[in-house]
Amino acid sequence: MSDLEGSVAIIGMGSVGAGWASLLLAHGAAVQAYDPVDGAQARAKALITGCWPSLKLLGLTNEAAPPLDGLSFCSTIAETVQDAAVVIENVPEDLAVKKEVFAKADAAAPIDALLLSSAGGLAATDIQTACSHPERMLVMHPFNPSHLIPLVEIVPGKKTSPDAVARTLAFARSLGKQPVTVAREQSGHMVNRLQFALVREAIRCLIDGIATPRDIDAAVRYGLAPRWLLMGGLQTVALAGGPGGMRGILDHAGNAMEQWWAPGPDVTLTDAVKDELAGAAEDLGAGGDFEDWVAWRDKQLIAVLSLQSQAEYARPMFTSEGK
Repeated sequence: MSDLEGSVAIIGMGSVGAGWASLLLAHGAAVQAYDPVDGAQARAKALITGCWPSLKLLGLTNEAAPPLDGLSFCSTIAETVQDAAVVIENVPEDLAVKKEVFAKADAAAPIDALLLSSAGGLAATDIQTACSHPERMLVMHPFNPSHLIPLVEIVPGKKTSPDAVARTLAFARSLGKQPVTVAREQSGHMVNRLQFALVREAIRCLIDGIATPRDIDAAVRYGLAPRWLLMGGLQTVALAGGPGGMRGILDHAGNAMEQWWAPGPDVTLTDAVKDELAGAAEDLGAGGDFEDWVAWRDKQLIAVLSLQSQAEYARPMFTSEGK
């Protein structure tokens, strides 16, 4: 699976941890897992089994069923990490809980093991305070579903060593991930800040009665997403400027853009807003079963990711001299 020797330890086997386990098993890794919640083992195995058809469609495995004999559950964190080359933590987004986990993992893992957190917004610098060897601890934040979405954010803390960052990048790439490095820590890292800026405006449009839930989501699906599949927001804006590029569009529409992105009233998740969002979710789901939606999402993501991969290979590459 990579140039790292030894097993991979996974702490927390909910949907994210099970997604990591599925991907690692597909790459032939031995996985040691820990989750003290009642019924965690059975749920994790069911989640892994559910992930497996998508991994087969991606071509990552020819096995008809996941090799669950490569997955071992341990009774303590120390036992789980004692032979690990990489430790991946997926416990709830609570700093005190994460620090407790990493204190135990840091004390028991081999000295050269990487200690990685799936934290969606907490800073590695804060988690590192629980570690005697903070230089090997950093964030590797995946995106749901973690076994399919290529992106991971690599977010080092202030005491993370450059070597640990380089090894984490190599590990992520060995699993087929597309890592991006976030150079400065902030709440939400980078991608959640981008994502929830759009989500915030979607909620604002809903509670202001600007459009229905279906039309709000359709605006993203049919207007923004097709372009963003190929290009990020910055390149999309640059191409909108025609031959004039980014400066052309800014000179032409910069004043209007400033009006469009001006912050509106704050969005507060009151009980009333939560009720409206829950109703919107029911409308969008049209009463379908959650499991059916997940199965549809994962199957269709394979087609989308394949298209994205084809587009990436055909992407024009220009040097500054060749443009």
